Amino acid sequence: MQLLNLAIALALGLIVGLERGWTTRDQHGGQRLAGLRSFGLAGLTGGVVGLLGSPDRVIVIAAGILAFGALVITAYIVSVRTTEDRGMTTEIALMATFGLGVMATVGAPFEAAAAAIVMSLLLGLKPEMHRVVRGLERRELLATLQLLLIAAVLVPLLPAQDLGPWEAINPRTIGLLVLLIAGLSYVGYFAVALLGSRIGLILTAALGGLSSSTAVTVAYARRARAIASEGPLLGAGIALAAATMVPRLAIEIAAVNAGILAGLWPTFVVLAAIPLIGLAWAALSSSKTAPAAEIKLANPLQLRTALVFGALLSVLSLASAALQDWLGDAGVYAVAAIAGLADVDAIGLSLAQAAGRTVSEATAQRAIVLAVLVNTATKAGLAAALGGYPMLRWAGGTLIVALAAAALTAALTLF
Repeated sequence: MQLLNLAIALALGLIVGLERGWTTRDQHGGQRLAGLRSFGLAGLTGGVVGLLGSPDRVIVIAAGILAFGALVITAYIVSVRTTEDRGMTTEIALMATFGLGVMATVGAPFEAAAAAIVMSLLLGLKPEMHRVVRGLERRELLATLQLLLIAAVLVPLLPAQDLGPWEAINPRTIGLLVLLIAGLSYVGYFAVALLGSRIGLILTAALGGLSSSTAVTVAYARRARAIASEGPLLGAGIALAAATMVPRLAIEIAAVNAGILAGLWPTFVVLAAIPLIGLAWAALSSSKTAPAAEIKLANPLQLRTALVFGALLSVLSLASAALQDWLGDAGVYAVAAIAGLADVDAIGLSLAQAAGRTVSEATAQRAIVLAVLVNTATKAGLAAALGGYPMLRWAGGTLIVALAAAALTAALTLF
């Protein structure tokens, strides 16, 4: 077993050394701080130190790390004096390789190997990572950091217990739901930001719908007023963005309460499929492929937005429980219809969480469908109001047909 762990320590050093050696392959051997052989030896040396220090001679491991660290620091000082290159990537990688070699022989060989592969990948992606950083706007950097803040700091600090009247609010669950919505919006936002200018109108609508179908509706409806010839494709794009709500909501519900999807999927499939049929018809009717319209998506991860969404989830959870207790199912339906005018994510997640607890599963399913139908009707009205007759014909017509078919499906399967 010790020989196997030593072999893993050597192998992980060679993996990292392969990338470092390839990166510095144009340099003369005497000019490189470390290459394939040096990294292989660093991993093997770490493995030997790990064996000498186990199981209880931790002082040996500490001494080995200090000695190897002193060697790397000395090599770095000499390298800076001769090449004036003050980068420390190779030196840090060398120390990490030594540490992973120690890990491989003190009880975590596979974890050490996995870490070495990830480290090699990070080192090899230097040009791509630098290009991403150069193209990153400040608001996008803040969005990334805020997503990490929510995931790693805020959510773990929230209490994981039911609180409040009717025990309708679980802060940890609310935090996880906010993180889920923020993550989906984050993906949609960056997909449009990175690809929107190259993938065309239709795919931009689909990806933009992940972040905000309302933003897609506004942008495409206004463009339809200016460029009437693109009306069919723009209308189909609005319908597609509205339909993107369906898989997004399905993912969110599955993460909270997958059991209730069994009664929702027929309606969801109909509501998503009809806009696709309208899209195919519009594509066949159009003589050209329109470029993507500019969509102004807001930063999906402003802390204020996240806090507002968390508060909205809490209010809807409490309102659903209260009205269920006071008015029965009619109260839940009223909350769902009102919430659907603006957003389906919050009410959908709230009802999925409450299903089987404060609200019956059947009531939750019907209320979710009601919110989805109201929200789709709102998108159709918004498109017609901003885009005029072309959007009333193409976007509104498609969504009205989808609404009617979905309502009929829901009546047959849920009532």
